[in-house]
Amino acid sequence: MTDRQIIYDGRTKQVLQADNNDVVILKFKDSEAQYEGEKRAKFKAKGAMRLTLSNVIFEYLNSYNIPTHWDTAINDTEARVKKLDMVPISVHIRNIAAGTICERFHLEPGTALKYPVLEYYLKNADLGHPMISESHAYAFGYATPEEMKHISRLSSKVNAVLKAYMDRRKLKLVDYRLEFGRSKGQIILGDEISPDNVRLWSVDASGSFKPNHFNFENSKAAKSYKEIMTLLVANRG
Repeated sequence: MTDRQIIYDGRTKQVLQADNNDVVILKFKDSEAQYEGEKRAKFKAKGAMRLTLSNVIFEYLNSYNIPTHWDTAINDTEARVKKLDMVPISVHIRNIAAGTICERFHLEPGTALKYPVLEYYLKNADLGHPMISESHAYAFGYATPEEMKHISRLSSKVNAVLKAYMDRRKLKLVDYRLEFGRSKGQIILGDEISPDNVRLWSVDASGSFKPNHFNFENSKAAKSYKEIMTLLVANRG
């Protein structure tokens, strides 16, 4: 392949071939996205903000020896990452009851869960992204039992690291989505970590949650992204 050839053109990102067959370039778009049925509105420079936030978070995870695809940001909207054979499963991690889990189990929004909940969803839009179990994953050939155990362990480690990271910045990591892929036989963390696939709540001076502080569904979306940028980028480390 030639340098910069488009490998995949998705709704929110493009994947471009780099000058190394083991590396690709992720190009972040300003597109609208959805998380848990909630819209994440499109606005100018959204792709650049998502890349900056992902860059900060992945660099932090790398510093904890969590294997990720992230190499480096190369400009405002593009980053070099390892080329992955993606596992067709997304992992939803829930620390506080919100969104669909409240509907399914009649939980009060804001209920702190005694243990993090890990849910697995098949990445198949034609089937409506159904929830699956670990045994579905290896019975249907999406991943081996060993790979699913590794995905579970990595997800739990990511969650422990990110919860503490967000707590120090007066943010609650409510729930979020992770994706994984294979690189040279190893399962590593891929995709992005930004408000497009993360639910964050702010915390007031008394320590109480402010669930509706950030708004991503309308003209207030840019302001919410910028505030999160300030909390995570200006206060990195």
